[in-house]
Amino acid sequence: MYQYIIVSLTTLVLYTIINLAIKRGKRYFAKVIYTQSSIHQIVKNFIPNDFFDIPKRESQANKHVKNNTVRVLIIENQAYWVHDNKFYVADTIDGAVDSETVRPIDTNNMSKRDIEKMLFILDSLRNGNSDDSGSTGNKRF
Repeated sequence: MYQYIIVSLTTLVLYTIINLAIKRGKRYFAKVIYTQSSIHQIVKNFIPNDFFDIPKRESQANKHVKNNTVRVLIIENQAYWVHDNKFYVADTIDGAVDSETVRPIDTNNMSKRDIEKMLFILDSLRNGNSDDSGSTGNKRF
C-alpha cells in the first residue's frame, strides 16, 4: 500500500517539475519535431517492401511500344533477340547489329552447354525490366 503512495507522489512531483520547467520557457527538454520523411525512414524497416509499390497502369501507348519493339541482348559481340517466335543471333560492330550476319539459331545441333546459355539469354530477354532504357546516356556525334 505504501509503495503505491510513494510511486504516486514521486510521479506527481516529477510531473509538476517538468510542467513548471516547460511553462517558464526554460528548455530542459528538447522538443522533437518529426517530419513525414523522418517518420517514413523509421517505419519503413517494419513494413514489407511491396506495401508501398504502386502498380503501373497499362496505357495504350505502353501496349503499342511493347508490341512494336524488340529487345536485344548483346553478349561477347553477339546480339540475340526473339522476333515472331524465332531466336536470332547476329554479330555486332561497335555495339550496332551487323544486318548481314543475322541468322536464326539452330538448337538441334547444339551442345548442352550452348543450350543452357541460350536458355539463360532467352530468360533475360523475356524477364528484363519493362522500364529499362536502351541508352546509357552516352551519345555519339
